[in-house]
Amino acid sequence: MKQRRLKTAEETKPVLRVVRSSKEDAPDVDQLVRTAWNFAYTALWNNSIFSRTEIRIARNRIREFLLACKTPTIGYKAFCQRVLLARYYVNNGENRYIPVPSIWLDKENPTGFTGTKEWYENIKTVRASLPNYKAELRAFAEAILEMKEDPTAENFQYWRNYFIEKKMPGLLTLFLTTVANQQFGI
Repeated sequence: MKQRRLKTAEETKPVLRVVRSSKEDAPDVDQLVRTAWNFAYTALWNNSIFSRTEIRIARNRIREFLLACKTPTIGYKAFCQRVLLARYYVNNGENRYIPVPSIWLDKENPTGFTGTKEWYENIKTVRASLPNYKAELRAFAEAILEMKEDPTAENFQYWRNYFIEKKMPGLLTLFLTTVANQQFGI
């Protein structure tokens, strides 16, 4: 019969660990914020140069939005789709413009990013019956995130071909510009 040494009381105490469950502590939130900002900048303000303060305020507002969502990744995808909706709105009408990011992203501004919520909710309602309704919006958000997380030639070619096959030249151009800004920093 093999004898075993009994553990002392000190050895049997449960070990307590700190488990971070806050979404804010997740390392990918910073990456999502950077990716979302890069995309929004490219889609809405690519011909502008902003101060560090303006960029910091914009990123903080994006962070607040992502952290208010159940999961930051789902929030990121919703954010990108809403930015695309705003871009479509501005590009398809006269005398429409997007103010500087700190104003447009202010949650108290009903004609800024906040105003895109209803548009996005309408799309989600239609998607309940037609899952592929405006699928290119969702695909675009995924493409940009994938290129940030895994910037390979394979991924790049896949998404480039996707937008070509879907006959979406505007999204193709935006994809190419966003990837360039992402790769070379803005």
